[in-house]
Amino acid sequence: MTNTLDRERIFADLAEVLDVPAEELGDDANVLDMGLDSVRLMSLVERWRAAGATRADIVVLAGEPVVGAWVRELTA
Repeated sequence: MTNTLDRERIFADLAEVLDVPAEELGDDANVLDMGLDSVRLMSLVERWRAAGATRADIVVLAGEPVVGAWVRELTA
C-alpha cells in the first residue's frame, strides 16, 4: 500500500477535525492546546492508516502533539 498522506492532507484533516481554517495551523501548533481530544485523534489515526500511513501510532503522536512533528513522523 502506498502512503498517500502528505503535508497538505495532514493539515487539511487536522483543520477539519479542529474546525479551524488550515491557515491557522502552523508547524509549531500544539493540537492538544487547540482542542484535539483522544477520540478525534483515534479517528485521525484510522483515517491516516487507511491512506497508507503505517507509522500512524496514537501513542507516538500524543507524545509529541505538534503539527510539524506529526508531518515528519507520518510522511517518513
